[in-house]
Amino acid sequence: MKKILLILLIYLLPYTVLSQSFVIGFVTDSLSGQPVELTDIAFYRITDKLFVGFTTTDSLGSFSLKLPDTYDKYYLEAEAAGYWLQTVYLENSESVSIKLQHDDTELLDELTIVQQKKAVSIKGDKIVYDVEQMGIGLANNGLETMQQLPGISLDKDENIKYRGSTGIQIMINGKRSMLQGDALREFIRSLNGNDIKYVEIIAQPSARYDATGTTGILNIVLKKNIAKALGASVTTYGSYGEYFKHQNSARLFYNDDKWSVNGSGSYYKGKSFNDRAVNQTINSDSLKRTLNQNNYWLPKTETTNFNLGIERKLGNNHLISTDWQLSKEHENAETKGGTLDYVNGTLQNEVTLYKKSTTPVNQLSGNLFYNYTSDSLATKIDAQLNYGYYKKNTDQFQQNLYSNEAVEGLDGKNQAKYNMTNGQIDWNQKISNKLQLESGIKISYTDMDYFNTYHVAQGTNLIIPDSLMTNDFNYKENLYSAYSQLNYNTDRWNFLAGLRMEHQQYKAASLTNNQTAKNNYTHWFPSASISYQKDNNQYRLSYSKRIARPGYLTLNPYFQYLDAYSIERGNPLLKPQLFHSFELNYIYKSTLSFGIYGYLYKDGFVSVIDYQHGKNYNILYESNASKGSRFGFSASLPYELNNWWTMQYSVDAYLESEQSEITGYAYNGTGYGYELNMYHRFTLPSSWLVTLNGFLTGRSETPTGYNPAVYDFSIGVRKSFMEDRLQLATGCSNILKKSMWNSFSTVGNVTTHWVNKWETRRFYLQATYKFGGVKEKKVKSTSLTEEQNRL
Repeated sequence: MKKILLILLIYLLPYTVLSQSFVIGFVTDSLSGQPVELTDIAFYRITDKLFVGFTTTDSLGSFSLKLPDTYDKYYLEAEAAGYWLQTVYLENSESVSIKLQHDDTELLDELTIVQQKKAVSIKGDKIVYDVEQMGIGLANNGLETMQQLPGISLDKDENIKYRGSTGIQIMINGKRSMLQGDALREFIRSLNGNDIKYVEIIAQPSARYDATGTTGILNIVLKKNIAKALGASVTTYGSYGEYFKHQNSARLFYNDDKWSVNGSGSYYKGKSFNDRAVNQTINSDSLKRTLNQNNYWLPKTETTNFNLGIERKLGNNHLISTDWQLSKEHENAETKGGTLDYVNGTLQNEVTLYKKSTTPVNQLSGNLFYNYTSDSLATKIDAQLNYGYYKKNTDQFQQNLYSNEAVEGLDGKNQAKYNMTNGQIDWNQKISNKLQLESGIKISYTDMDYFNTYHVAQGTNLIIPDSLMTNDFNYKENLYSAYSQLNYNTDRWNFLAGLRMEHQQYKAASLTNNQTAKNNYTHWFPSASISYQKDNNQYRLSYSKRIARPGYLTLNPYFQYLDAYSIERGNPLLKPQLFHSFELNYIYKSTLSFGIYGYLYKDGFVSVIDYQHGKNYNILYESNASKGSRFGFSASLPYELNNWWTMQYSVDAYLESEQSEITGYAYNGTGYGYELNMYHRFTLPSSWLVTLNGFLTGRSETPTGYNPAVYDFSIGVRKSFMEDRLQLATGCSNILKKSMWNSFSTVGNVTTHWVNKWETRRFYLQATYKFGGVKEKKVKSTSLTEEQNRL
């Protein structure tokens, strides 16, 4: 009986609220019937057209607002990107249903309208950047569009960074696929900027997201157009820096009111390099030893990717879909290098290294997805099953030639296989026009098999003993998660509070040496945020507890031979790293943004270089530092000088500290640094577009040393033909060739200078042609975020 009364209370609560001076409504697409989120709803008084209130629709397309007087004196205007403005007179109605009609006018006309609305807004735990309203998607590809967002930049491999870190999780339409590295980057590049509806930056993820990571989540939301369409596009891309590389890709899609089918494929072939120099100085009472190492890595890579997604609507309430990705990569690489070993300035030994390897990688991932949305849009249920398979084989030969003409040769075989499965259910219930409850559960399973073996082809003086030449390792993990959170929203205030529980069980077994590590953890992750907006000002204060788990293979007590002076091993004693993270945001006039952020952590991961004094070589491994903190400030200022020249400048500065109590690698220090980014876009007559962007990463202090300043800039030119169906782009990236990794560190009596150079300056040419329809609907992608991060 109590349950029945509770259910009645929940469903009668909205009507009790409505008996007061509230109006609620739902906004849907006139063609598909799907909710239209982020619709701007403005209320006016009929008698004198005085503005009296403003709100936006949520993810269910619903809105509510308290009005100051009787309803028959008011009307509202509803407007969303890509739709006609619609006016509705309330006339004593407490609930309205609005169906927006698509605006098929020219894009430039549409941009003239949407620029008047909010381009940047705070929504719960998200900062939402509307790409159309900001005008940054026009004639850009996906990567170019991302670069224009505050805090976003690209690293040396054009992977997306946020506030200087590549650890950000990237999601497409709220879910992340198994695509990683080159495959993920090229998928984002293949997107047209106009395909992107908006981008959510979730620096402090709430309880509904996996608790892993500190950098946050970048969610790219693509436009959904259910209008019947059949279309395709082909793209060819070539670039030359030190070596030539090219990529060809194609996309095909079909949409109608029930079906959505899209497929894509790409082929990449290229050659690149990585030039690494590590100079190490070891001081003791009686001698000064110096190791100067240099490795030149030259990989040739071929990659093929395929993607197929199918979605089917079942009436107005149900939707099912499946999405699959297949990726094959083959790499042939040569490494040439050497080591000079000095004692008190006198050369003791010279070792020349040659290494050759062949590495095929196969990936397969897919999912089944189901969605239920009630007629009232108050209840939404998502259920999905995800599967991922990853296999990597490496055959390699390496040889050391010593100054005394001794030769050592080593054959190696390495195989790593991962099977990952997870299932999750998310339920969203609108309790009232202000209050939403969201809950969910997730169960994931990971099984990893790793096998590595070496065979001595020449010599007898290798630093790995025979007993460690073979390693057979198996890792099994179960991760159980559950969460619940409440979202309370008024005209100006938003309160979001949630709690997530994650229980991890794992078994890491080295079958070769009969060493097994077992453990289980249960962690609770609270999160909360408070947002307030009034006139041109938006504020938010947020907090979340986060976790970083060790990579699967880092728990393996293996030894991997790198060169005559370096071996790498795993650490079965690694523990998860826990963070307490917070952020304060301010946005003025939906453009100028400021942020103060920070986090405290313990058991932080540290990459240790452990010099073996008696044996004269290094052991590299991961360990847990004692504790640390990082506090930062970020700001972004976009500015439109005139209708053809827009620019954006952003800055990020931070202060950090870290204390390590690792035996032989102890330190206690502080550091600071900053990064400046700028972007300029020139929209010229006859559909010419010129972009100029650059960065400066200033000299930074670290807890163990410092990094010198690096900087560079890039330029691009784009031209559209045949009513934007054909696009040609050319340009040069990293023109000055100043981008590199350059680090000095001192721990104990060991000083290390590490320089890493890569192919930076690249000239490129790209052509894209579109056939048939020009818009498509994306199918829900595979979600294996937590598992994928730790491969």
